[in-house]
Amino acid sequence: MANEVASFSAEKDLSKKEKEQFDFAKLRIEELQKVRKNHYGVDLDKLWADADKDYIPHRLGGVGKRVLVENDETKGWRGTSSLVRLGESNWQSDVSQANVFVKIQTALATLVDQNPTGVLTALTKKFQATTELIRQLYQRSWEYDRSKEQLKLFVFNLAKYGWAAARTYPLRIERKVQVLVEINQEDPSKNVYEEQTVVEFNDIHRENLDPRNVWMDDMARPSNFRSVKDWTWRKIYDVDTAEEEFGKYPLFEKAKKASGITTETISETTTNNQQIATASDRLVEVYFYENRIRDMFMVIINDVPVVIEPLPISTAKGIKKLSLWQTYWVLRHSESPYGIGLYEAVRYDQSILDRFRNMTIDQLTLSIYKMFFYQGTQNLQDTGQIKIQPGVGKQVLDPKNINWLEVPGPGKDAFEGIKMLKEDVDEASGITAPLMGEITGKTAFEVAQAKESALKRLKNPLNNILEALNEEGYITIALIQLLYSTPETYEISDLALIEAYLQETGGDSELYERQNTVDEGGNESSTFTAKVYPEFPLNLETDEGENLIETEETKFFRIKPRFLEWDGIINIKAQSILTPSKQVDKALDLEMYNMLIPLMQGMAQERIMFQQQQLPNNVYALTNGKTALSIVKLYDKDPKDIIPDDWFKDAQLPQAMQPLFVGGGGVEQAGGATSPQPQPETETLVSRTQPSANPQSFIGKIASKVTAPFRI
Repeated sequence: MANEVASFSAEKDLSKKEKEQFDFAKLRIEELQKVRKNHYGVDLDKLWADADKDYIPHRLGGVGKRVLVENDETKGWRGTSSLVRLGESNWQSDVSQANVFVKIQTALATLVDQNPTGVLTALTKKFQATTELIRQLYQRSWEYDRSKEQLKLFVFNLAKYGWAAARTYPLRIERKVQVLVEINQEDPSKNVYEEQTVVEFNDIHRENLDPRNVWMDDMARPSNFRSVKDWTWRKIYDVDTAEEEFGKYPLFEKAKKASGITTETISETTTNNQQIATASDRLVEVYFYENRIRDMFMVIINDVPVVIEPLPISTAKGIKKLSLWQTYWVLRHSESPYGIGLYEAVRYDQSILDRFRNMTIDQLTLSIYKMFFYQGTQNLQDTGQIKIQPGVGKQVLDPKNINWLEVPGPGKDAFEGIKMLKEDVDEASGITAPLMGEITGKTAFEVAQAKESALKRLKNPLNNILEALNEEGYITIALIQLLYSTPETYEISDLALIEAYLQETGGDSELYERQNTVDEGGNESSTFTAKVYPEFPLNLETDEGENLIETEETKFFRIKPRFLEWDGIINIKAQSILTPSKQVDKALDLEMYNMLIPLMQGMAQERIMFQQQQLPNNVYALTNGKTALSIVKLYDKDPKDIIPDDWFKDAQLPQAMQPLFVGGGGVEQAGGATSPQPQPETETLVSRTQPSANPQSFIGKIASKVTAPFRI
């Protein structure tokens, strides 16, 4: 960090408590930066720098050579040490096969292609009614901020380095703009402008971070998010961007004028070989620090503590949370949160493969461009030694004395060896042929099986990603409850506008405040403050009793603080983030529908019998219906998307079974929560003596769902 400058005085600009917090944070940041230099015998920063070099397809020697362990062939081959040198020439192959690049890209393409979908389970009955609202707001937060790309970067870092870190936090960006308020038709230069502050962004934001610029609590343990008590991360801003985000804080001006970052500082902590075009005097160095135990959030710009605040994120129970979510690829050590990535897993096997593969190419070269010998009065060299180079010779006295050296081309053993070494790399990485697009089955079902088997090696990394996303989910829900329960407020003085606002809101007292005051002279005055809560397009509405109801149609829904009361468990579905395979999905859907249709046919017959009073009650709803629901859930589908809404419409269900069915008192939501549904009036129920629609129509509805995905 930069040294303190005269423009800022901790004693003058900070309170005693703030100065103590600042001093603690500075010391703690230095401690966290040191601890990673020797982590279980590995310099992680150097390892990650090597991963960056070897990720990019490259030559092994010459300009830009890669050296993993300098002058130590026992620990890996990189640079010229990976070549079997024949003479002093440079004709030999020295190319590294781009396996690290391919493996990382394949892992990324396999593991992340969609926004995560959360399954929410309310902890108590009290929160069941708001479960669906929280779920929809969670899904919206990913779509609104285009966070999927940040998740992809997160998984990219995870696969390459073995560890990744990101944060979810409330971001508010305000900008001052000149707004045209009066137009001069005769002289546009005399137009009147007014400076206004506009809110460019005010919502939940996700940000992937460069692992080398993130330092985490040294006592953190793998898969234990509560073990992380504090962490820090570093970013480089240009002055304008920093002012946009932090300009509202009083100490920012002093931070901006302080002696900032240098070119040397940039090169030490940014990505290898990264060039920053912005002049160094336009850059600022920003450290962020969060401490869960001390309830501390700090932003230090050019060594000036611009922000010193409590942590902004807390759960419904008031538990403070860090904005960090992180995980590892595979375990390095039972007490290390930093895992082993694909590069570290394959680097030594990759080195041997590069060496063997280049030797095979060299042999092939020599078999095509043959060497030759001759007898004459001149020596090839003063030493009498022959330089091994393809197609090289000298003038001869007698052509009959030329003899060609027959070098056999690479045999079967060479190619089998390369195949074996590639399989070793596949085995070490877990990224096998089916994941890289090689079809090993003839039918879609066989392809699905092959892919499922291949994904087993990625089970642990996938589970780790899901656990990180679960933690992120709790952060997001806490922010939803914080941000969306805080309205924008506007004071209205015009009586006509007040009346219009009351009419629009239906006089809802939750949406405004009216305060009457009396001055010393006994004069009464009134202030009217309109409260505008966020409004989002959601599949929700409220009934007359202000109960939440899920709808098929998307409508604009205005949030109220009491709707956001929720406490429960969130689990991210694995299938929600994985790259879908249309061929495999069609095969699995067809398999599921083949099992559902017989149930539908049985239900149709029993429905007829029920309507003809040959059955005492709707037993089909408890037999076929329950079985169908189980099948749908087995295939990770939402029953509402598969089973026709009116399948159970006229079923006389026991109370215990009602939450399972549409129209039976509630619609089952993710995690078992239910959203209230209006109870049908008695006269709307299907009469036993008056049959309703053709029972076969149910089968038609299912059939349409079966064929739809296969239509061209």
